[in-house]
Amino acid sequence: MKFFWSANVILLVFLHITPFSSQSQSANEAYNRGLQLMSTENYELAIEQFSAAIEMVPFFYEAFYERGRSYQQLGKPEQAIGDFTQAIKHDTTFAQAYYQRAISYSAIGEHNNALNDYTRAIENNPDKTQAYLKRSEIHLRNSSYKKAIDDLTTVLDSGHINPNVLFNRGKLNQQTGNPDLALEDFTKAIELDSLHSELRTERANIYISMQEYEKAVADLTVAIDEGVSAQNIIQQRADAAFDAGIYEVAIEDFTRLINSFRQRNEETYYKRAKSYYYSEEYEAASRDFTRVIGHNRDHEQAYLYRAESYYKMGRESQAMVDYRILMRRNPDNPLAYQKRAEMLLKSGKNEDALQDINKAIRLEPSADNFFIRAAVYAQQNNQRAACRDLKEAADLGHEEAGERFRRYCY
Repeated sequence: MKFFWSANVILLVFLHITPFSSQSQSANEAYNRGLQLMSTENYELAIEQFSAAIEMVPFFYEAFYERGRSYQQLGKPEQAIGDFTQAIKHDTTFAQAYYQRAISYSAIGEHNNALNDYTRAIENNPDKTQAYLKRSEIHLRNSSYKKAIDDLTTVLDSGHINPNVLFNRGKLNQQTGNPDLALEDFTKAIELDSLHSELRTERANIYISMQEYEKAVADLTVAIDEGVSAQNIIQQRADAAFDAGIYEVAIEDFTRLINSFRQRNEETYYKRAKSYYYSEEYEAASRDFTRVIGHNRDHEQAYLYRAESYYKMGRESQAMVDYRILMRRNPDNPLAYQKRAEMLLKSGKNEDALQDINKAIRLEPSADNFFIRAAVYAQQNNQRAACRDLKEAADLGHEEAGERFRRYCY
């Protein structure tokens, strides 16, 4: 009798356990079907399967999590948040659920909730690289630059050496007034991805701020060769090449700005003109200086350089016209008298040269002007006056005047 009672108890327990085990098995089957449907991007059907699994086993937190991910894929962040919250209720250490809920919070603009969830994801899984990266984006959004840099540094220190991570940290270092650290990050990133156009342009900006124009030109050239054709990048390289004295590149870029971007203004023509001048392409230079003057009749430097260009082409009479125009417009421009004096001296017109250089010295008693007048006096065989001016020029810092004074005036 005792045995019969025990058998009944066992039978009753079996009858209670068997439906539950069968239900769990069915829930797992529904869950697995849901995963298969997700893998083929059938998210609506996947949600049905995960819902069936949850109905059978209400604490099936993995099913809540996967249904939340399916809602995310369908662009339903509110429903996704609800499911991730249920998953977290059943497993408060579920790092991936915190991470995915953070993404959904960001999707609806609740960035502070997202920030908290990324932090919880990191607390439960310190190796969660993506959580650090996502949290750094919110820190950046909140202007918490130091915290953003710290997160990116953690990622890099963990061995995740990625050019984009270095690039982002470099930009943050740049924003926080640490150009040396930014340069270091950009350089390391370029070592990993040498053709990364944006990296090149950002590093070029730092080089320009450091007045290392040749390096800036090199970086901008890589960016342009990789297909960057924005007007501001062409302008940057044109200006950097001009400042570096790489006039062939400057001419190419200023020409492109003029022809392709119709940037036909005074400054662009003037810089191209000077680039032609220093490249000894005086005909092209004179044409551009004429365009500059067409934009601005009072552009004194354009008259000076055009006069010099004419003279170097052997067109002295045209040079003289430009000097006269300039002196008429500004009788107190010492450089006009200085440059015309140099031209007259080379032409053997010493008296005229002396008159001009005397006027230049009255307006600006500079080392260069005294040196030029010494040369005029030397042509007139007036050694005493020449030595006096050489001494004056040397005292003002003119090295060649000092050498000539020591050689000829003792």
